[in-house]
Amino acid sequence: MPNLRQQALINMQRNYLDFELPKIVDTPLRWTEQALFDSTSKSVPIIKPIFIVGCHRSGTTILYETLAKHPDLVCWTNASAFAPHMPILANRIFSTVKDSDDEGVERFIKDGLNIAYYTPSEGIRIWELFSPDKGDYCLDETTDNPKMEEYIKLMIRKHLKHMGGSRFLNKNPDNSVRIRYLNKLFPDALFIHILRDGRAVCNSLMKFRQAATEFFGPEHRHATSGVKVKAWGDIQRYWREDPLYATGLVWKEVIETLERDSKYIDPARYLELRYEDFVVNPAEYLRKLIDFCQLRWDTEVEQVFNQETSKLSLGGRNDAWKKKLQPEQVDRLLEVIGPKMRQYGYEF
Repeated sequence: MPNLRQQALINMQRNYLDFELPKIVDTPLRWTEQALFDSTSKSVPIIKPIFIVGCHRSGTTILYETLAKHPDLVCWTNASAFAPHMPILANRIFSTVKDSDDEGVERFIKDGLNIAYYTPSEGIRIWELFSPDKGDYCLDETTDNPKMEEYIKLMIRKHLKHMGGSRFLNKNPDNSVRIRYLNKLFPDALFIHILRDGRAVCNSLMKFRQAATEFFGPEHRHATSGVKVKAWGDIQRYWREDPLYATGLVWKEVIETLERDSKYIDPARYLELRYEDFVVNPAEYLRKLIDFCQLRWDTEVEQVFNQETSKLSLGGRNDAWKKKLQPEQVDRLLEVIGPKMRQYGYEF
């Protein structure tokens, strides 16, 4: 039975996309945020922000939460995303009620990862506050949205100023269709694309869809959609009738989108790695990532990551699809994902 703190986190998960405070409370809190934190942050430089992209269920969260332990990095937290108009104030308020042993609650997907007020967030509400069509969009360097650009940059600056770091890190699979836009906003940005065996991804997406249906309801966006690639209109018609096939199309389209759009980015600022390689030897790959991100590596950092990598035991998850998917389902999937899997060295 969850305690009050845990129940509050469960409710935060369930309502995080549309939570709003009563106006009588919201308005003075926004004023307070602006007065205390906005003006002091506007001149903070954003240096080489790091963006993790890839299809949902490809290991983006594992990589994000592990890399986020670097002491020089700051991220948007779940408190930030829960209150996108007053993120720093929200973090301060939540920190006053956080116990030292508060590890949060397991995510609704039941994948062994916990969520708390202070854990790194994708920042969905932050990315979408001034975006067109509530996230159903692709962006590139031709996009002209001054309000969104100003807001996103201020959000990053505020977290750099008030959350104790010098570099910004974020992961959001939806940004897989926006790296050209991010490259426009941040010409020195670094991009990390993590990809995973398409069969494992599609099986995990099916599990995610079922869990989202049970937790949020059948019409919630997490139960009815994936990354809104340009081909989403064609994919959507399969989503209810043949969802496994639809997940295969999403996986393929996300990777092909990143292949195309990464050509607009300096290769020295774009890194690709496979989930399977990372989980087999996380310490080795974390050191490579630290070097790519141009972050410091010293005794303090080494101790932090030795502790983090000792907790990782994820290799067995990649074979879960073999127990869940029937041979005919795998064959159907491979019609879509097979050629792209071979291209990236996956055998079947």
